[in-house]
Amino acid sequence: MPEAVRRYLSHAVPSGEPGVPGVRLTMSGRIKVGIWLPFTATQRCDGKSFRWRASVGIGPLHPLEVTDHYEDGEGSMSGKLLGRWALFEQTDANVVRSAAARAALEAMFAPRALLPGRGYAWRAESDDHIVASTENPPEHVEVHLGIAPDGRLLNVVARRWGQVTKGTFAYLPFGGDMHEERRFNDLVIPSRVTAGWNFGTERYSPFFKATITTAIPA
Repeated sequence: MPEAVRRYLSHAVPSGEPGVPGVRLTMSGRIKVGIWLPFTATQRCDGKSFRWRASVGIGPLHPLEVTDHYEDGEGSMSGKLLGRWALFEQTDANVVRSAAARAALEAMFAPRALLPGRGYAWRAESDDHIVASTENPPEHVEVHLGIAPDGRLLNVVARRWGQVTKGTFAYLPFGGDMHEERRFNDLVIPSRVTAGWNFGTERYSPFFKATITTAIPA
């Protein structure tokens, strides 16, 4: 592997032990859906799949429950009010394509999934710019990672299928900044992140801010 890639992986997985590729996270933060709303969520991810379950709302009730999912070329987004009434459910090809890239982007929380032999190919563009590529059907995804001299992750971005205007979709740069990191057992992963569409352009407007509170192998 290129030196810059080894530096990042050695920082993220200090022991170098492969272990299980996935992690189970808990997080809290704010998400912008017209207005900024607080949320709490759990997530399991392994670079090839994810399931994110969130409770969103103002105050202690958090009445909106959202579940996003991708695995083996299938994906979905669904929302329920108070856990009972379905507000939306999407499983179309646009959702799947978008979710496939998200699964790869969120491998930063599960860096063991990025170790050799686990479906990712690596290259280094420079000492501080490395690229992880994989096949998450139906997408070929390339995740660009900006790293510090010590291997710490600074930012990530990938071309992700998304809605440009209502009913119109295209590849857009989706990514975010890593503001803090934290060691959870044998993993060192981002613990405070901001993310959104059109990352790295003047149209960038983050809609997701989260703090990771726990991360355990899963």
